[in-house]
Amino acid sequence: MPRHSKNNTAGSVFTYHEAKALDYGTKRARLGRESFRDFDACYLCLQTAREPVTCSKGHLACRECYYESYLQQKQAIKREQVLLEQRLADLDDQKLKDDLAAKQALLDEFEKTQTSVLGRRNNGNMDTNSTSLEPGSPTVGSKRKLDTTETQDKKQTSKEKLKSSFWLPTMTPVADTQKKDEIKPIQTQPLCRATKDDHPLSMKGLIEIKFEKDKEGKSICPACLKTLSNSSKLSVMRNCGHVVCHSCVDMFIKKTKKCYVCEEKTKSKDIVNMTSEGTGYTSGSTMAMAERFDVAFQ
Repeated sequence: MPRHSKNNTAGSVFTYHEAKALDYGTKRARLGRESFRDFDACYLCLQTAREPVTCSKGHLACRECYYESYLQQKQAIKREQVLLEQRLADLDDQKLKDDLAAKQALLDEFEKTQTSVLGRRNNGNMDTNSTSLEPGSPTVGSKRKLDTTETQDKKQTSKEKLKSSFWLPTMTPVADTQKKDEIKPIQTQPLCRATKDDHPLSMKGLIEIKFEKDKEGKSICPACLKTLSNSSKLSVMRNCGHVVCHSCVDMFIKKTKKCYVCEEKTKSKDIVNMTSEGTGYTSGSTMAMAERFDVAFQ
């Protein structure tokens, strides 16, 4: 069948022109500068950080945003602890009820066994007519036969109960078999969620950031006087909070073991590398490509 320019329906795949006309397939585009948040922007509110601080891993945020996130996580942990304690108390009560029910079942079975064997005897009468047992009753020393009809009725009633109550949470297998040891403990420490790898957050471990400014108000490295940007690799001194680029840290601070600005003693463990900031919607990710999928036909 010949290919027509307007009514082409014989091809099994789309041509380049047809795919472009239909807007078909995966579209990829390089993100622009406007898609990235600034190096001095808070990863929580995505705005320029007010009173900037960083955690022990170098994630920058506003002091107010850090405090708010910390308090919210603390409240959530409190609620989870209350629910966990209530759940453990319910499991203890259920276990106690199950133990009492099992003991009561044993007592009922014992009483039933004793009354069925000894209840038919005539005490105080040694007459042969009085000691004769009723027809069909078990004799002393003989084995009792289980009442199959009664057991079948019990099984049938239990099956009907499960069938009629299958939607109840207490009748599900998970609710019946869940034990106290199987409940996982909750996380009691607030976390910093700037990246995919969460880590514990502590108020005492926050580092106050101090950016050096030039005459125009732009942040610069105090050693090489270069304007800082997203492409700059930065480090912050844990003791004083001054921000210096990596090359100046290797050249000046690690050799002299002092801060370049305030000359405070700084060891290698006191130098914290600030993580490179990603896009606003990927929250600290280093991905520079975004993919969007669309439907070809509707």
